[in-house]
Amino acid sequence: MPGDGFLNLLKPPGMTSHDAVAWLRRHTGARAGHTGTLDRAAAGSLVLCVGQARRLSRFAAEADKAYVGEITFGVITDTLDAEGMLLREEDASGLTSARVEETLKRFEGEIEQTAPAYSAVHAGGIRLYELARQGREAPRRTRRVRIASARMMDFFAGRHPRARVAVECSKGTYIRALAADLGEAVGCGAYLSFLVRTRSGAFDIADSLTLEQTEAAISAGRFETTLRPLDEPLSALPAVTLEERDARLAEHGGAVAAEVAVASGLVRMYDPSGRFIGLAEARENELRPRVVVA
Repeated sequence: MPGDGFLNLLKPPGMTSHDAVAWLRRHTGARAGHTGTLDRAAAGSLVLCVGQARRLSRFAAEADKAYVGEITFGVITDTLDAEGMLLREEDASGLTSARVEETLKRFEGEIEQTAPAYSAVHAGGIRLYELARQGREAPRRTRRVRIASARMMDFFAGRHPRARVAVECSKGTYIRALAADLGEAVGCGAYLSFLVRTRSGAFDIADSLTLEQTEAAISAGRFETTLRPLDEPLSALPAVTLEERDARLAEHGGAVAAEVAVASGLVRMYDPSGRFIGLAEARENELRPRVVVA
């Protein structure tokens, strides 16, 4: 029953990405993983990879993401979101919509971001959140991320004003960190009070399935119909159709000559019938298979 492909799951808040994978394994017996964590407190599109799709997860994880988040000003927590302990609180009623909107725009483009202390990033082989729970601190590296778009959707005034924002960004961007940095920039601090991932690469929240919908498909023996094709999250890569002889060679990991001009880098390989074979690296007029799933 498990099959091969990607499941666009609508993860509810309160469930970790690891929990979602474990849930799918229990219900289907499938070998499964995910293409990048989504915070436990967050909801939205979580792309799970089943069977052969696990071998493509690192490539699918490179895709850009989109989020809608709520940022609450005048409050700071240790996790930078609603799950953390309160560290500081102040009256931020003087903050205006115009100030937030103008400051938010400064974060567009490539920026340096420091991973939150409570995050899944490794330090010395241990995840930062494990060290934080033990009361230990580790040096946190900054990394360069890209925020393609950051716009304010709504603003709600009060002692602790709230702003609803829409963000499109590169993989590895922490919206929690963006919220905290925005709060610091406007002078009153802030935390991410809610977050929804609306898109993960080719997978949109509008097409995601709830746990209940997925479980119903499993019970009805239709789980394979919920899986998206192996090549769907790779659609941005160039595609090459091989002749039958070369397709068979590539399926066994053999390099083949590139019959058409292909720019250096990863390409999708297909046989004459349109069946997806896998990924290859184009180099010096040759295609060298990197991942074969056929």
